[in-house]
Amino acid sequence: MTAASPSPAAAAPPFAAARVAGWYAAMFAALGIYLPYWPLWLADWGLSVAEVGLFATYGFAARLIAGAVIPVLADRHAARRLALAGSCAVGVVAFLAHLGIASKPLLLAATLVSGGTFAALVPIGDALGLAAARDFRMDYARVRAWGSAAFLAANLGFGTALGALGPDVALWGIVAFLAIAGVLGASHPGGGRVVPGPRPRLKELFSLCLRPAFLLFILAAGLSQASHATLYAYGSLHWRDIGISEASIGRLWAWGVAVEIALMSLAGGLLTARLGAAGALALAGAAGVLRWSLMTLDPAGIALWALQATHALTFAASHLGAMAFLRAAVPERLAGGAQGLFQTVVGTSLMFAFTGLAAEVYPWAGGGAYWIGTGASAHAQICALGARRLWAGERIEP
Repeated sequence: MTAASPSPAAAAPPFAAARVAGWYAAMFAALGIYLPYWPLWLADWGLSVAEVGLFATYGFAARLIAGAVIPVLADRHAARRLALAGSCAVGVVAFLAHLGIASKPLLLAATLVSGGTFAALVPIGDALGLAAARDFRMDYARVRAWGSAAFLAANLGFGTALGALGPDVALWGIVAFLAIAGVLGASHPGGGRVVPGPRPRLKELFSLCLRPAFLLFILAAGLSQASHATLYAYGSLHWRDIGISEASIGRLWAWGVAVEIALMSLAGGLLTARLGAAGALALAGAAGVLRWSLMTLDPAGIALWALQATHALTFAASHLGAMAFLRAAVPERLAGGAQGLFQTVVGTSLMFAFTGLAAEVYPWAGGGAYWIGTGASAHAQICALGARRLWAGERIEP
């Protein structure tokens, strides 16, 4: 391991922070429509509930492959901005193609391509966002918060629009925001400097993965994110079953994202500066143990709102801790591949596994399924504390 020396701040291009924030807003707005409302479009097309679930499963496989392969290729060819803009363009074409699809095999093919688009965008976009924050002394947490705000706004706004205009409005919304993300991605401030050094090789990425500190960090972050699986899959259903109105359920989800945005925009940089990457991840794990343990008691009223507010720690703190580690520890030329490994291979795989576990447990345990999140958070905290012992802030060379 060799110590990382801070690079001097470069002259920022015009409106650099606004452009990075705008990219995050456009991409997460598209994602905020796609995740909750695209299954409705598929059902309106004519798929059964079982078929929608099957398409989602196949889409997961496509996301896993695209999220692992495309960022590595973008690193190897020093073409992150091209990969970002190209992925957005492919996504626009794929979603528009849905309008003329009349057979299920073609619909499945379009589903695989469109799902893979988002899997490639997130890790490459974060690699560029962290590079911009490093090069131009931006507050990463503050510009990233615009993504969460846009996700929430699109989620709420398009929910109303779907009721008035039908599911096709979801398709057009996704297309519009992906097109904006593509334009902003083509000139992303984080991709403007050539990184010295040899071309990254897949062997180097594998070697990086085997370093104990790297492995513990990505496991801590992945487990913290996956601890939310029961909430994402069954939270709304369970709240309705225990007597919480649908209007209140919507407000609870909005409140969780709102406190996440507040932490990122007001104190995200301070959090990682004070606690360090491992400390932020350990805090997320500890908050998760508390949050999910108490959720097994089916809290209501102010207690439930207070627990939902801890989303700022269980989600945002773990994300910021992971980004702080990747920014400091991973050589810049491997950043895209490392992001893909963390967010897709580890994060998506763990989320998929814990969602499957929740599907087995929830039917007979109800709210007791939140113990899954408690276990994931406890292990995340253990991994974070172990990582802190092994890593002192230096660059990890493969």
